[in-house]
Amino acid sequence: MRANSSGNSEIMGSANPVRILARILWLLFLAIPGRASVAPATDRSLVVGQSTRLQLSSGLPVKNSPGSKPGTSVVCERVRISGLSRLQNLKKIAHSVKVNVSQKDPSIRIPNPEICFHRNTSLRIGMCPQGQWEKVTRGSWVRSMSPFDNRILDIRTAGSSLENVVVSIEEEFFLYRIICLILGIVLMSLASSLSKSLVFYYGSAILIGVILVILMILFQGMKLLPTGRKSSLAIFIYASAVGLGSFLLRYLPGLCRAILTDIGINEDMYYPLAIFLLAFVALTGAWMGFWVVRKLVLTEEGSVDISTSHFVAWSIRLLAAVMILQSSADPLLAAEALISGIVVSSLLRRICRLRFLRHLYKYDFTIPELKDYLPSSGFQDLLPFHPLRSSTPTCLIGVQILIMRKMQLQTIY
Repeated sequence: MRANSSGNSEIMGSANPVRILARILWLLFLAIPGRASVAPATDRSLVVGQSTRLQLSSGLPVKNSPGSKPGTSVVCERVRISGLSRLQNLKKIAHSVKVNVSQKDPSIRIPNPEICFHRNTSLRIGMCPQGQWEKVTRGSWVRSMSPFDNRILDIRTAGSSLENVVVSIEEEFFLYRIICLILGIVLMSLASSLSKSLVFYYGSAILIGVILVILMILFQGMKLLPTGRKSSLAIFIYASAVGLGSFLLRYLPGLCRAILTDIGINEDMYYPLAIFLLAFVALTGAWMGFWVVRKLVLTEEGSVDISTSHFVAWSIRLLAAVMILQSSADPLLAAEALISGIVVSSLLRRICRLRFLRHLYKYDFTIPELKDYLPSSGFQDLLPFHPLRSSTPTCLIGVQILIMRKMQLQTIY
């Protein structure tokens, strides 16, 4: 009874972080407004998902607008862009809205309008600070915003009217945001396992080594070019060489074949030579990666250093968090996606660990050595014995014991 009560208390203690994160996520959802803000009747408005194009009117004259000449008046117009409800449109987490201000008829020349894109509802029309006004260049002004955000667009011009100005919004879907979300959750779930895997260290080091070898070759080749010199003659020679090289690019394969033929290498040796060069680069990078892992990652016993493992695990988690935050242009939804990813990754780790222990017990529950290596937190009520605590990783010790037990049985029989 005491063992069961202690096991239940440990289960509750281990589940506390997940419950806390779930409560924080729920509070964030409650704090999000359910509906988009409604624009006043006197302002022009665009609603994401409903209206996409708006032609401005003649505008209102405003005196003493910041940045304009004292005593002069400018024509101003305000457009409110209302976003979607977050709770009702979670499927658009990877979307963004492109706001475009352009001229309806480019042939009509008017003074370049100026744009102020802000959220401050307390500012009067045309009263944005001087540093926030942006000029429309080449007849167009484009910015991106979250589809769940509410923004204000103030437009002013020194001309007599804004009737030739058109404001449009367009929703865009970005697939890379979904990919970042999935990869971030996967990396966060596998961070602890990857930080203890020799395959991960060797594979990553070999890949980085190959990339470094390629960069070193490119760097040595670029040193032959006069890019580091500041004289005008060197810049002229370099520009002429680039232009001549682009013109003669079509003749480069023939030139290489002629050089190889003069050396004594015929066409039958081109493919093996390319394979040899690629293999040389790959083997050099692999050797560099292998040497770095042996010197900096592994201990004298051949296992992964504990401090290095912790550092790599937290680095992977940090990278995963950054990737999850890139899943949405909306800061609130990005924070909720991060908390959801932490909760999901924690649950996945617990489920995988529980299934592994059940598999060990189902495979051979008569092994007495497993009792000393199975963890005691949260699994006493699932196993027929009461295991002791140990700091040794469960997966590695369990697999090693199973292999040794199987080899002993094969030797006996």
